[in-house]
Amino acid sequence: MSWQNKKQPPFNDHLGVKIDEWQEGRVVISVTVLPEHLNSHGVPHGGFITTLIDIAGSYCGLYCPYPNRRRKSLTLSLTTNFTGRAKTNQLTAIGKLTSSGHKIFYSYTEVYDSVGTLLATGQMTMRYQTGSEILEGEAIEEHPAKTHHRIKV
Repeated sequence: MSWQNKKQPPFNDHLGVKIDEWQEGRVVISVTVLPEHLNSHGVPHGGFITTLIDIAGSYCGLYCPYPNRRRKSLTLSLTTNFTGRAKTNQLTAIGKLTSSGHKIFYSYTEVYDSVGTLLATGQMTMRYQTGSEILEGEAIEEHPAKTHHRIKV
């Protein structure tokens, strides 16, 4: 089993995020922009672009080459700088690990459209979850118990 077969979180699947390349310290993800991803100006919503930065900025520090194992983290800080408007509906985010310690890692991400327009950059500080500090990560449960969390409003 390779990274292409590792299951993504349901939110990433919902957004249509695809992992194109993944190696230690670097990830490339892509997505097709759909109407529900647009803001009132008809361009990808800033929150959508920031979400791509969050995904790529975490994945670049979470590579795990071992079958049936994974690594997880929590976002501590994320800064986004918007630099351009998308000209196409295909977006790519490239996340690069910039530094890491035992519990904390830092990353830098760039988001482009398919003609090379730089849309945004992001810097992140992440914390490894317990068991994810090493490349081997933790075992993936074969049949994880389904839990549903409700947010009270």
